[in-house]
Amino acid sequence: MQRLSMIKRMERMWGTKVLTMIHRKEAVSMVGFPVYQYIDVEDAEQVLRAIRETGDRPIDIIMQTPGGQMHASIQIARALNNHKEKVRIMIPHYCMSGGTIIALAADEILMDPDAVIGPIDPQVGDLIRGTYPAPSWIYAAEKKGMDADDTTIIMSEISKKAMELTKDVIMELLEKKIQDEEKRKSVAQKLLSGEMIHVTPISAKEAIELGLPVSTELPSEVHDFMKFFRSAKMSVEYVE
Repeated sequence: MQRLSMIKRMERMWGTKVLTMIHRKEAVSMVGFPVYQYIDVEDAEQVLRAIRETGDRPIDIIMQTPGGQMHASIQIARALNNHKEKVRIMIPHYCMSGGTIIALAADEILMDPDAVIGPIDPQVGDLIRGTYPAPSWIYAAEKKGMDADDTTIIMSEISKKAMELTKDVIMELLEKKIQDEEKRKSVAQKLLSGEMIHVTPISAKEAIELGLPVSTELPSEVHDFMKFFRSAKMSVEYVE
């Protein structure tokens, strides 16, 4: 109830449609079992429905996510990119992997000065062999050459296709924000190439230097909104 009330208040203040996508370990049941959340097809369905119902209003999305399913992230990003009015993504803490893909669709990314986004190199694999960054599968196949086993070769081929898809999506999402094609390719290379490990935190300052439309003018109401989530683990205490 407090969250919904706060969303309505922010909509009145900003004159926008406010959506939230918050993924965190939250104690949601009466016995307090934590639920682990990530971007999935249900999120995509709900966001796309909200965008359709928004009409010609600008959209603000408050996001906190470790990432999730690639196809769901791309679907959400493309829908936001196609929205005719201004779209802002607000990041109070972190927005990684698939969340970064969605953030690239925004006309403006508002980050807390200490908030982070992350690389978007695709993760390829399965439950048996494990999931690894696509660039690492490609490196392993090239390193072993003719001695590589069939699985490594297959994973490398899938990885190359996943990398090409992700690069095309990045270029598509940034076309309106970064006019210079070479600059867009440079951003895509930085986020996609695997030079950073998948959990590398990219600060707001680094994102600005990279050329992304980032501002650190995050409204204080966003942090107020985040206080209405009950964490599954409370290790830090202080008096406000």
